[in-house]
Amino acid sequence: MKVEYDLVVKASKGDKDAFSDLYYSCYRDLYKFALYTIGDSELAADAVSDAFVDIWKGIGKLRDAESFASWAFRILSVRCKKEISDMIKRKSIYNFDDLIETPCAGSENIEEDISESASLSSALSKLDGEERMIVVLSVLHGYSNREIAAMIGKPQGTVSSKLHRTYAKLREMLGGENNG
Repeated sequence: MKVEYDLVVKASKGDKDAFSDLYYSCYRDLYKFALYTIGDSELAADAVSDAFVDIWKGIGKLRDAESFASWAFRILSVRCKKEISDMIKRKSIYNFDDLIETPCAGSENIEEDISESASLSSALSKLDGEERMIVVLSVLHGYSNREIAAMIGKPQGTVSSKLHRTYAKLREMLGGENNG
């Protein structure tokens, strides 16, 4: 996520226009994170909106503009965990089908591609919220273990070992294939 630090500084001093610009520059990345974490577009949008309310309330206390991205992801992470917890309480089912790219019509092995996509969707839905969040940040967004640790408020070693165990769990669920 690219952040213009001068916008963070201005927003932290109460500049509503700067905060609005900051919102529009960050929304897409935060939304994608929430969508891949939660698995529901409406709940993801709600989580991001709630996170931005929290960000607005707390941005005046942010000491370092360069830490804005990890701080924002940490706030969003808490909101996503709450949404997932609420979904579990409602016994909702995760639908990851919308998150997996569908094979193109010209693919020679479309049946195999669809089967792999369904298997991956099923495997992702069986991960707990934190495992899914770490995999999404690492694989889909390309963040390092150190950056992920800062975003979710866990030690880097914990993120590293959890990511390693989650990859192993996914490989096992996917029939032992080496997909990572």
